[in-house]
Amino acid sequence: MTKWSDIIYTEAEEVPLGTFWSGDWTAPEGEIYVQTTGRDRLELLGQSTYSNSQVRQNVTLYDLAIDVLEDYELEPEDYFVDEELQNTVIPYAYFTPQSHREALRKIAEASLGQCYCDRDGLLRLEGYSYLQSKTEPDITITRDDYFMKDNPNNYMQIANYIEVETQPLRPAPTEEVYRSNEPVSISAGETISITAYYNNEPCIEPVASVEGVGSIADVTYYSWGADVKVTSSTAGEFELVINAKPLKVQGAEKVVAKDDDSILENGRIKYTFPKNPLVQTREQAQKIADNLLAYYKEPRRDLSLEWRGNPALLLGDRVRIVDEYGGEDFFVTRQNIEYDGGLKVSMEGRKTE
Repeated sequence: MTKWSDIIYTEAEEVPLGTFWSGDWTAPEGEIYVQTTGRDRLELLGQSTYSNSQVRQNVTLYDLAIDVLEDYELEPEDYFVDEELQNTVIPYAYFTPQSHREALRKIAEASLGQCYCDRDGLLRLEGYSYLQSKTEPDITITRDDYFMKDNPNNYMQIANYIEVETQPLRPAPTEEVYRSNEPVSISAGETISITAYYNNEPCIEPVASVEGVGSIADVTYYSWGADVKVTSSTAGEFELVINAKPLKVQGAEKVVAKDDDSILENGRIKYTFPKNPLVQTREQAQKIADNLLAYYKEPRRDLSLEWRGNPALLLGDRVRIVDEYGGEDFFVTRQNIEYDGGLKVSMEGRKTE
């Protein structure tokens, strides 16, 4: 068995652990160290606002993800979006003002995928089947490599009755969705900028107009409102009015997937998928329910491992754990790496089947 002190590499090799931005720094008085916390790109995306979303019809989750990333002004070499997301088409897709990270989270949730930053700083948005395409282990970990292994039966995580509710949107008749609260004064030759928020959102086919003096000089419509510039050659007052067709949830359905054998053995254990505005069709909801049921209907025997570690191992890598009873494969879902002269890694994994 390899001793803890014998964990060395025969050749020096740099293994990146990620690209991070430092947060607050602390320098305790009387100490010889300073301390900071590193945050990856997703943390930065959580501090920005995605407010330029427009209602798009029959758009794929793939295109929505690209829109969000490009709005943040990421370069194509800074991200990867799985082409599997092109298979899911959303009839009416939109986002209210929210962080870029939250928008990506909703896209990942609607695809049952995962979004994270890899060790090269690349932001990755992967579909549900991405990990399943890995059929061979990237590394084999034997009894000589680890100090503690646990495969607990997670009965608390069983779900054998899955509910997914659709959020289908339908256009309502045209109505007034915005009017100025009070007349707006404008001088001759002046241009006034107004950010208008619809009374109902999202809306399609918006049309802005002016009642009183002045005219629309420029307007940009969003799913939640509009940025409008009004100009006038004469002094006076005006009211800004916007008419549009609100999109409203109509005909929502609850899709169910269940496993009678698991219910008979464990009782009915229900899981309700969070409402997501990007889950609009019955087909998409059924696919989500079926995939969740297949994974959660039986007690999960996932992995908790304390081992000597390998810095080159990535999240999502497939590892084979071999003990005296044989071998099982897991996808790496979490790693906590500690180094104090020797390397120690706490790793968690999700069973591949």
